[in-house]
Amino acid sequence: MTHYYCSTFSKNYAYRGLLLYNSLLKWDQDFHFFMFCLDNEVKRLYGQMNLKNATILSLSDVERDDHQLVAVKKTRNDKEYAWTSKASIMLFVFKHFPQADHIVWLDGDTFFYSGPSPIFAEWGQYSIMLTEERWRKNEKPKIKLFGRYNTGFMGFKRDKHSLQCLDWFRKKLIKWCYDKHEHNLWSDQVYVNDWRDRFANVGVIKNMGVNVTPYIITGTETTKDDGYVLVNGERLIFFHHYGFRYYDGNEFDLCIYSMPFSDNVITWVYLPYIKACNQVMEQIRKVDKDFYTPSRPKAELISNYFNLAANEKKDASLPHICTLLSKDYLLQGLALYYSLQRHTKQFRFWVLCVDDTAYELLDKMKLPKVTLVSLKNIKNKKLAKVEKQRKLNEFCWTLKAPFIEYLLKNNYNLESILYVDADIFFFKDATKIFEEWGSYSVFITKMWLGPKWSKKVGRYSAGLIGFKRDKIGMKCLYSWRQKCLKWCYDIREFGLWTDQKYLDEWPRRFHGVRISENIGINSGPWNIKRDFKVFSKGDGIWFDDTEVVCYHFSGFEIINKEKYEPCNRKKLPAKTEIIYSLYAGEMQKIIAQLKSVDNSFIPGTGRQLP
Repeated sequence: MTHYYCSTFSKNYAYRGLLLYNSLLKWDQDFHFFMFCLDNEVKRLYGQMNLKNATILSLSDVERDDHQLVAVKKTRNDKEYAWTSKASIMLFVFKHFPQADHIVWLDGDTFFYSGPSPIFAEWGQYSIMLTEERWRKNEKPKIKLFGRYNTGFMGFKRDKHSLQCLDWFRKKLIKWCYDKHEHNLWSDQVYVNDWRDRFANVGVIKNMGVNVTPYIITGTETTKDDGYVLVNGERLIFFHHYGFRYYDGNEFDLCIYSMPFSDNVITWVYLPYIKACNQVMEQIRKVDKDFYTPSRPKAELISNYFNLAANEKKDASLPHICTLLSKDYLLQGLALYYSLQRHTKQFRFWVLCVDDTAYELLDKMKLPKVTLVSLKNIKNKKLAKVEKQRKLNEFCWTLKAPFIEYLLKNNYNLESILYVDADIFFFKDATKIFEEWGSYSVFITKMWLGPKWSKKVGRYSAGLIGFKRDKIGMKCLYSWRQKCLKWCYDIREFGLWTDQKYLDEWPRRFHGVRISENIGINSGPWNIKRDFKVFSKGDGIWFDDTEVVCYHFSGFEIINKEKYEPCNRKKLPAKTEIIYSLYAGEMQKIIAQLKSVDNSFIPGTGRQLP
């Protein structure tokens, strides 16, 4: 028995149409796919690809039959018009292709993971077949807002009940179908709520593996058996990848709606889809190399960020280090990067650019081992609100935990990440920190302050802090994120200060916190004491008998080409000249480099260089 499917595809969805088609080729031995193209270039592409199990059509073919549909085209955006056309398309198939004794509507972003025979077995004698949204108990009110059934799958047999239903559905969609809530409606879905009462012989598929969505799968147990993905013990037949975004073949948004995906879901459901995406893009490029232009999106929110390279073994085992950069800290951030590059053989450096200037300059430089993330990529509604309430430095402190969580959340092979402030500089291999960190979930460093200052600013530094992607590490990180979103200011209030005082309670609250007692890791101006010996030996810098791994140049400021301020917060003894003159020299090299990239660049030191 031939199974008949149909869907619509715009240029943005053209690759998804091929993904769906290829998955049907793999899993359905006898099928035919009616592929309706919303753009001429999609029809041209599909027509050149020899899709033997498909009939390639234009939506204009349907519009010639349905003048009422065309009449509302200008009143709808592309997505709304695609929804509006669903019933008209299925009626068109029944009218012009008499061999189709049924039709299955599939949204273009669905993908098969096993054979469809259970769908048709359960469909049985029903005329119409639907799948539920499966709202959880506390979200049942959403039935009225978004619908009881997910119209990404709809099955109709060629009989009077289906034709009556499709004719009614078509009229309703042409009258109203928008991506907003109005008249107790939304899109095409709310219309379907009462079909089991309104029309005869309507069935609802019970099989958990049919039309599984990102929302549904987050409330189920996902396992694997004999090579098949199981959802609550039932074989996954097809998954509805709504909200998925392809960018450049390495970076993806798994879903534009923030979802708590498990590692199993990412590994067994999303990773095969991502790899199939890259194969399809190669397939498209062989036909039309310019059909898609891969791009890194710096201007849009990426809710469920996934980086393919970071999850491959060669990258997953590297030390992963991240920082935040504004245009005022570009010099420090680049000095940090080059110090890592000089001393650490392998690493991956993640940079959150807080403004467009920082992003654009670093993007032009094409630095090896660096992944840039724009603030817009992580700035959800909550962060946008907080940004308006805080000074830039306060907002940057607030961003640390959300950025670290953003990187760790979906990148299942990114086992740990070390955050370092941009004004930290490495004198030795960064892997020494990871070695000391060991198997602990969290890594923090002591401030080495007296009781009075510890009470004011905290016992531990938030300028260098590491989290493992394990239960304790993520719990600690989530707690820090929530508290910083609520309060993070450059004032002393409620026994707090910035993002740092929160760390005082961690050793007591969380098991697995490693407190480094190595004064050579993340020491800064606050640690330089009068009786402290600072000297160079070999190729290293030493504090007494401890070799410095990295130093925190807090308060460092370039004044002009010959002059710098070591620390604008305190006066430092002359013996520190050995370490600060080295850092100042690095700065001058970087200024020259930045000028070669962008001659208009002026370092954000608060004082313009001559």
